[in-house]
Amino acid sequence: MEETRFGNLVFIPGMGCGKYPFCNSLYIDDKKKAIIDPASDESYLRKLARGKKVDIIINSHYHEDHIAFNYLFPEAELYVHEAIGTCFKSYNSFLDYCGLLDSKYRAEWDDLFLNRFHFEERTPSVEFGDGDLLIFGDTKLRVIHTPGHTIGHCSFHFPDQGILFMGDLDLSRFGPWYGDRVSDIDQTIQSMRRLLEIPADIYITSHETGIIRGDITEMVETYLNVITQREKKILEFLERPRTVHEIVERWIIFKRELQPRYFFEFAERGMIIKHLERLIRNGNIGTEEGKFYFISSSDKT
Repeated sequence: MEETRFGNLVFIPGMGCGKYPFCNSLYIDDKKKAIIDPASDESYLRKLARGKKVDIIINSHYHEDHIAFNYLFPEAELYVHEAIGTCFKSYNSFLDYCGLLDSKYRAEWDDLFLNRFHFEERTPSVEFGDGDLLIFGDTKLRVIHTPGHTIGHCSFHFPDQGILFMGDLDLSRFGPWYGDRVSDIDQTIQSMRRLLEIPADIYITSHETGIIRGDITEMVETYLNVITQREKKILEFLERPRTVHEIVERWIIFKRELQPRYFFEFAERGMIIKHLERLIRNGNIGTEEGKFYFISSSDKT
């Protein structure tokens, strides 16, 4: 895939079609030069670094596949949402927000984040908030706070170009991801609904498709329906009481066990727990003696 230019905005496709461990980046080529989520194509990003063509790094959120090459731009200012500034200042805070601070696989996580993804503690120059307008010259960016995937996750609207950068609300076939300690299913749904209200002709996602033109309403509904289907499968599996461990071992989210297990089990467990909490709030299931059970309509009456 090659870069695609929209005036001063340059779409940089991630390696492997932008699938994890890469993401798509967006370069703002204006008086102030900025890169959104520099984790796309290492060779391309190194060329920008050698040419000193990045004044500002903007991270949509703190996940490793979005910050992997921040370290190439040590002199650039770092812009992040005010809710996640601490994740960049402190590695322990980053792990805590993920839900990994006390993981028994700490050595494996440290190797992943510190060695493979080059995590470095860094104090943001700017911690922006929802609705803030960032100006780079002729290019204007409006911050859209879209939490759920993580706390502090943001999308970015370029009103003059009719472009909306959606970040990890990526409309992928896998569906929404909400496995961190600070992730939230209902916020994910609300954020997707909010993005449908933003006027845009071109949508840019962090993974896979990358550039989408035209109406995305149907794609959003398909994407959010994955949440419904996951909960349907959980309820079907609760034909008898089950522990969290039994539900996780069913691999409802990923559909099969994947390797490395410590990585995918963390995500599976995190998302399953979010669903169980939501199903309890909605009165669909109950819990007793460490097991979860389905509440039928007759039981509610």
